[in-house]
Amino acid sequence: MKRLSYRPIADAEGFLQWIEDLHGKSGVYVIRRSATHEVLYVGESHSGRLRNTLKRHFWRWKDSQQRIHHCYARSSCEAAVRLTSAARAPAYQNALIRKLDPRDNGNGWGEDAAPF
Repeated sequence: MKRLSYRPIADAEGFLQWIEDLHGKSGVYVIRRSATHEVLYVGESHSGRLRNTLKRHFWRWKDSQQRIHHCYARSSCEAAVRLTSAARAPAYQNALIRKLDPRDNGNGWGEDAAPF
């Protein structure tokens, strides 16, 4: 696996341009805490919605009582993205989960993630 390159997600104005440039793309993303580099979450989009799939982790929302989502503070996190084909995104996500052991991909909750 190639090394991931982490970048800030937002500034005082909002999401950074590199996040907006993910519109229409598929791939995998990793969210980690900026200060400690603790990997918080690994996700993917195989439907060309990578931008919105990543951004939803920084918006408070819920779509049903059964689904739990993680919401993180934009100011304390950074992310890395690897663009892939739609077909490869789920397998690449699974490989990164195994390799990075993210805190919130299971049932556990950390101090800066809240269930809705």
